[in-house]
Amino acid sequence: MAVMLNQDQFGVLINDLADRLSKIEWYKNAGKSHEQAEVLLRDFMKKLHVTDYVVKWISKAEAAETISKLRFEESPLWEVLSALPDQFKKKVDERGQGQLLEKAVDALPEFVFHVAFKRAFSVFQEEKTVRFLTGHAMYIAVLIAAAEIAGQSELFSPLMELLEHGHVPLGLEGNVIYLL
Repeated sequence: MAVMLNQDQFGVLINDLADRLSKIEWYKNAGKSHEQAEVLLRDFMKKLHVTDYVVKWISKAEAAETISKLRFEESPLWEVLSALPDQFKKKVDERGQGQLLEKAVDALPEFVFHVAFKRAFSVFQEEKTVRFLTGHAMYIAVLIAAAEIAGQSELFSPLMELLEHGHVPLGLEGNVIYLL
């Protein structure tokens, strides 16, 4: 399945991103602790200028319970992440690429839905977990695309690599980042 937005430099960029997202083996290493994955998460936090956090690895069996207790309140990471969409939108508009962002927001979630759902279902089976992880993957894809169009691809490069390693930052509870 390909996403073809247009063939200008930005359209090609998003098409390449969609291709890269389609090759991710989502959740392949979920529940397995890998030092490189934690290094990538820490690199991502550093790029976001977030220093007050704790990484907690969770197993596949803990995913459903952990998802039910995720909270954004009092999270230093959420304070940064929640501001990113507006920051990206402003930069995208300054670059005259608002229409491309709209097209990416329309196309990428549906595209990522199929690959993420298939993998989440095969790894987790539990409906609420699969639904959460699929929506989570779609949101991450849109954020990465917005960063790309805004000219800030380097911001999300560690997160993209983390996904490509088969891991995902599941979510937040205060200053704890759950890594799956």
